[in-house]
Amino acid sequence: MWENIRTAIVWFIALGMAWLGDMSVKDFSTLAGVVIGLLMAFISWYYKRKTYLLLARGRISQEEYESANR
Repeated sequence: MWENIRTAIVWFIALGMAWLGDMSVKDFSTLAGVVIGLLMAFISWYYKRKTYLLLARGRISQEEYESANR
């Protein structure tokens, strides 16, 4: 069983490396831009959620919440 899982992981890594090897600099920079954009959106969502939870628990005021989410 573990041998099949290990084989699948190695196969997917090899497939990913072959795909990355076929990319041009332009393709790679586009992919990097998309990944960075998604990461920024996730970080923004995370901190907005955290400030909302602080507001909901009464640990910060409405003014502090609005100031943090400008």
